[in-house]
Order: sequence, then structure tokens, then C-alpha cells
Amino acid sequence: MKKLFKNRISMICAICLVASMASGFASAEITDSDTSSSSYSEVVPMYINGIKMSDGIRVEDTTYIPLKTFFESIGEQTNIVWDGETGTVSVTGEGLELTASVGNKYITVNNRCLYVPYGILNLDGSVAAPVRELAKIYQVEVSWDEVTASVSLNADRPQLFENGDAFYDKQDLYWLSHLINAESGNQSLEGKIGVGNVVMNRVADPTCPDTIYGVIFDAKYGVQFSVTQTGSIYGEPNEESVVAAKICLEGYNIVGNSIYFVNPEVGLTSWFTNTRVYVSTIGEHDFYA
Repeated sequence: MKKLFKNRISMICAICLVASMASGFASAEITDSDTSSSSYSEVVPMYINGIKMSDGIRVEDTTYIPLKTFFESIGEQTNIVWDGETGTVSVTGEGLELTASVGNKYITVNNRCLYVPYGILNLDGSVAAPVRELAKIYQVEVSWDEVTASVSLNADRPQLFENGDAFYDKQDLYWLSHLINAESGNQSLEGKIGVGNVVMNRVADPTCPDTIYGVIFDAKYGVQFSVTQTGSIYGEPNEESVVAAKICLEGYNIVGNSIYFVNPEVGLTSWFTNTRVYVSTIGEHDFYA
């Protein structure tokens, strides 16, 4: 992620959204502190079932759309409420409960968590999120037209996706969130996701056990995660560790094919540098494939 963009997001997260909402309308009155869409390089036309819906805003490689516009266009009857103190939009409707807070890097929908790498934004006074993540909620197909530089949504049969209580395996969520918390509970959300990605990559690796529990407690070639020996894995995970586990179980991956992570200040050996491929560093951990 480019340093310049990080600085922009940091500025956005620091914004105090002071404008009040009228009748639960999730769009603030524009003030000098609001982030203008002109700050970003590209306005993207958006169509739903061939009809112009609105313009989105291109942020890096992601197209954002105001939540209000999306849910009015696709959702059934929904109620949108803004909490100015927390910078949070809540969307409710038949079978739908969504919360999105400006600056957060995830959306919570029906007890599931969708990852938003560049964060929830306040664009021209409207709370906005990536259109592809919002489309997942209703299992709506999204396509990009290179010729017209526009986004199209096929929403002939929008249908809410599965609730988190049914979607996530309880044991998988339990053990993955506990492992993430024990290994990276003091790290950023990305640091937590990276640790969870390593576990998921091992589950997919034919040389490793094929379950999350099996990977975490694998001792075929020695203990793989020291927290299983120290007992810290049994500590109650913090909220963000649970969020990170859900994001990993959704299939988001930020460390490629990494199957190892190590704190270079504590456990880095020549074995990693000589036999494994360095992928990235996130917080206190280096990741290796």
C-alpha cells in the first residue's frame, strides 16, 4: 500500500464527522472537514441492470459507492441510521443487520466480517464502501468494463448471503481466533489477518493437516506454534482477533502463499532466509512461503 495513500487514510480517520443526520439519513451535510471526491483521481459511472445508478469513486484499485445509494438501489426496505459520535452507519432491514464505521477496515454484516483494505470512507459527506464488498451481501454479480471505465451490477435476483452463525464453523472460528490472539493480539488488524492466513494456507497445503485445529496443534516435526505449549492460546481473544479470524474464513488473503511467520527480533534463524521465500513484513512478523 502506497505511503501516500496511508497518509490520506490516516487523515480521513482523524476527521470528526460533526454534521447531523436527518431522519436517519446516512449522509452528512458537507463541511470543510469532509473528504471531497475530487481528492481521488477517478469518478466511475455505475449501472444496475443496465440503468445508470450513480457515480462511484475510484480509490487505488477499488471503486467506492455511498451505502445509502447502494441499499436504496438494491436492498429491500432498509432503515439507515447515522451515529455521529462513533462515526458509524447502521443498516437494518428484513434479515439484514449491517454496521460500518468510518476508518474501520471491515464491514460487519449479519455476524460476518468483510475486509475493506482502504477503510470505510467519508466521501463528500456520505459514508462509502467498496461496491464489490457490498455486492457480496446480496450475491450480486459485479463486472468492470474496460472500454467505458464503468462498473455494472447484475441484480436480477438479489439474495442475502448466509448468516455468520451458519457460514462459519464454530470450532474453526474458535481455534483460529484464539491462535490469532495468542500470536498477534497486540498487532494491527493486518498483522492479525496475516497470522490467520498462515494457518489457512497450511490447511490448504497437502503436506500439512487439513483442519484448522490439526494445523494449530500439529507436532509431527515439532511444535509449530509455541502458544500451544505456553497455554496462551486458551486466553479469551479480543474483539479484533475474532474479526480477523472471520475475515480469514471469508477467504481474504494478504500474505500470499506464506506458511510461516516469525518475529525477526526473537525467532529468526538462517533456516528461514536460506530455505524459504520472504513474502512481506507486517508489524512484528516476517512472513515466508
